[in-house]
Order: sequence, then structure tokens, then C-alpha cells
Amino acid sequence: MNIHQSDLIPSKRAWRSADFRSDADWVTRWTDAEIADLKSAATKLPDDPQSWLAVDCKALTTPLLEQKFKQASREMTNGRGFVLFRGLDASDPALLRRKFWIVGNRLGTPVMQNARGEVLSEVTDRFSGAERTADTRGYESNDELRFHCDGGDCISMACVRQAPKGGLNGIVSLLAIHNEIVKHHPEHLSVLQRGYPLYARKEKGDAASTAKLGKVSQQRIPVFATEQGYASAWLNILLSILAAEMSGIPMTQEEKAAMDCVEEIAERPDMKLSFMQQPGDMIFLNNLAVMHQRQKYEDHPDAAKKRLLFRMWLNFHDAPPVVPEHAAIRNGIRGPEPVIAWS
Repeated sequence: MNIHQSDLIPSKRAWRSADFRSDADWVTRWTDAEIADLKSAATKLPDDPQSWLAVDCKALTTPLLEQKFKQASREMTNGRGFVLFRGLDASDPALLRRKFWIVGNRLGTPVMQNARGEVLSEVTDRFSGAERTADTRGYESNDELRFHCDGGDCISMACVRQAPKGGLNGIVSLLAIHNEIVKHHPEHLSVLQRGYPLYARKEKGDAASTAKLGKVSQQRIPVFATEQGYASAWLNILLSILAAEMSGIPMTQEEKAAMDCVEEIAERPDMKLSFMQQPGDMIFLNNLAVMHQRQKYEDHPDAAKKRLLFRMWLNFHDAPPVVPEHAAIRNGIRGPEPVIAWS
């Protein structure tokens, strides 16, 4: 296969972990002035969290913060596809949740991420060793999470506490994997452009379905696609595997080989960026460019010290054009009405 430069995605979007010399190359730190402005904005939110849904967060922020958010938005859509903000105090979880809501709403519009309608949820182990099923949501367990993308344009998480052991994060550029496929494994490209069906988990309280199990999508989601010259990518390895298992239509040998190749490249140390999200960190990942994973973790026996993060799915305010199959990811998960989780 003759490779043309036009077949490859520019390196700024198709980054490798080997491109980063230190944390300073990919971590965005808050300045003292920005921290003060963000705290001021957060404390202006109403006492009732459900009232936040009607608040125009832009009206609470400052030009200094807006410049920060503008730079982050550009990085998310036309840069490396992720931003990690560091430097906030996590000792007051309620205040951190308020700050997270402000930042998230300035980078995008929250969408529902589960059948409960939560637009801001809590990431914590709700199973404590109980048996898992195909419909167990990964973010509500301490299980290992294989590389995947989520709903909405963006998955975002704010860390309150980490577990005493495990829970290492990994992210990888799907666009860099695309370039590796083009250069070294072109036999898989057509399969990945065709994509895979997706298994939609059945959740407790799912008002849209009375089925005992989830369902398999009729439409395939391309792993790699281009619309109006803009490249996008999406893959959820486990949900693609479950789609084949639950439908009774196994993957073809070519489909399995292509997915295995993607995962093998993603796990390479020179490709994936491994790190531990620190308390106070907020990370935002472009779901149509970057996959993420998490190692299994062992939680603290004290419930008050268990691992806890806040999570949002967001749609960018100025979303780039993408193919219809990728645009459909922006719908999130249908719930009764938007709510903010508050334990």
C-alpha cells in the first residue's frame, strides 16, 4: 500500500505518550487568580443543586476564566483532545463539585449519562464484591475498564479521593492509532471504517425498555471516519464484544483481528499515557478522538474514605462536524429528566 501524507492525521491531534517529555507538556495548572475567580463563581451557584440546571454559568465567570476555557476548548477539538486541570483543593467535596459544574458547563452542555437522568454523577464502587453482569456500568464498580469511549462529545471527571491501591488511568489517541494502522496494518483499515455494533446496557429504572437485558444497536459505529475534512474516531471495546455475544452473531475473524490490533497498539507504552488522577484534578477527554481505561482498584474499608470522583458527559458548544454515526453519540442515555446526583 502506498501511503500518502493525506492518509495520515496531523501529529498535533495524533499524539503519542512518547511525545511528552514531562507532565508539564500535558498538564494545565490553575493560577492563583484563576482559582480565586473559580471559587467566587462556584459559591454563587444556588444552594439547591437541582437549580444549577437553570443557571447561566458564563454569567458567573470572569474574562480571565473565559480565556482559560477558550484555550481548553481549542485543545479539545483541534489539539491533543484532552485537558487535565491541576491545582484545586479537594478537601471540600461539595465546593469541588460546584467548581466542576462551572468548568464543565463552560466547555460544553451536560447530557444524561444513565437511566436515572444524571448529568452530574458520582464515580464510586456500588457493588463491593457483588456479582457483575453484562449490564453492570463500569464506573459504578472497581473493575478494570478496558479502553473505551463514552457518550457525548466529552467525558469529564473531577477527583475527590483515590483508592489506596490500584486505579491507574490510561488514555490513548485513537487518531494516532489510525496512523499506525495506515502505516503498518492497512489490511484492518476497511473493517475499522465499517465499525462495530454496540451493546446498550439495560439499567435499573430504564423507562425506555421493559426487556430483561440490554439491546444491540442495528447501526454500526465506525472506529475511524472523516466529515468535511475533520477526522473523528470512537470505540468501546467491551460493548462491541458484548454486542457480538448478546446478538448471537459472532465477530468475523477479520473484525476480531482488527479490534485486537487496535487494543494491542493502544497498550503500547510509547502510545498510551498512564497517570494517576490526583485529588482536585479535573480531566476532560474528547470521546471522538481519545480512548481511556482504568486499572482495577482496591477500595478503603472506611466508607467515608472510599474512592470518589464526579463525572459529566458534555457536548461541546462549538462541536466540529462528524459523521452521523458519531454525531449520534451526543444523545447520551435517555433518562426521565436531568438531575444532579448528590449523596
